[in-house]
Amino acid sequence: MRKIVFTLCLTALMASSLTLPLSAMAAGKVLPSAASHLALPKIDNQDAAAVQAVQAVLQDLINASNKHDIDGVLKHYAPSFTSGDSLSLKDVRGLIQDTWQMFPDIHYDSQILEIRTSGNWATVESIDTASATGKLDPVVSNKPGAMKSRSRGMLYLHKVGKAWEILSDATLYEKATIIYGPFDSVNIDVESPEQVFAGDSYTAKVKVGVPAGSIAFATLSQEPLIYPQHASKDKFRTLSSDKTDLERIFKANNTNNNEVITATVGFTEIGQDDQERPTINLKGIMTVVKRVNVIPKSTFQADKTEKVVNNSVDGKIKIDAQKSPNPDDGDGGDVNQPDMDNPPGQD
Repeated sequence: MRKIVFTLCLTALMASSLTLPLSAMAAGKVLPSAASHLALPKIDNQDAAAVQAVQAVLQDLINASNKHDIDGVLKHYAPSFTSGDSLSLKDVRGLIQDTWQMFPDIHYDSQILEIRTSGNWATVESIDTASATGKLDPVVSNKPGAMKSRSRGMLYLHKVGKAWEILSDATLYEKATIIYGPFDSVNIDVESPEQVFAGDSYTAKVKVGVPAGSIAFATLSQEPLIYPQHASKDKFRTLSSDKTDLERIFKANNTNNNEVITATVGFTEIGQDDQERPTINLKGIMTVVKRVNVIPKSTFQADKTEKVVNNSVDGKIKIDAQKSPNPDDGDGGDVNQPDMDNPPGQD
């Protein structure tokens, strides 16, 4: 049994201009085979039937995805589907098609953590990976690029009649990389929070181990998770053995859109030509994209009204804070109301 669900992850490619627009990609989820070590909780017969039905849907989804059958994938989505990134079903169709066009050989795998059912509702939680070959760009490298992504998320389904439909999804963590060139011996790390509150500031940092005889350059940018994606313009900063990191402070949006941090690192090698003149050759480029989920801040304020209690001068007699009835109104007033002109003990 297998499954697939599409989540929004962005990858950036670098060309001779060193700045190509971001492109959307989809990460899929695959259910492990029966021989997997995955253990599902004990369930009764009714729940077991529901789990098997959900697994059948997931199997059909992955099969359709591997065949690049867009209609076969989307037939399992509810017409009202809205993703955790506020993507509509129309957006998902465009996202999947963009992904397959950019990565024709993309392959999906997944580790299912749990399938939960409750009557006509089901939730699937998993860790998902995807890999693909990047298009060959001789300006950057004489070999095709390599794309990898990893995410953890949930898929929500609802049973309508006898069919299970995908209502929504949620992505807790997501990271994607695309590499051109020899980066096996280069240490690159991108530090950023996985979750922030709307409107709060946070820092992101890319740390690079610059090889000897090389010059590194890097960009670090922030974008909201929307589709179609628009790349921001950011200049490259030079890194060296003395300055091996690039750090920036970003402010989370107030529109409650999730965000991505994109770091692009390039390496050049210093050499010389036949006439012993210095040369700088581009050796490789790596782009890392990480998700930052933006959480809305609650506007709820507890009632701060305090009950007012007035005391007599000696502090012993509590006086009602509300105005007592006027004796002239005809109801005789409150017979229990103390006479403040002659309080007890003041005869």
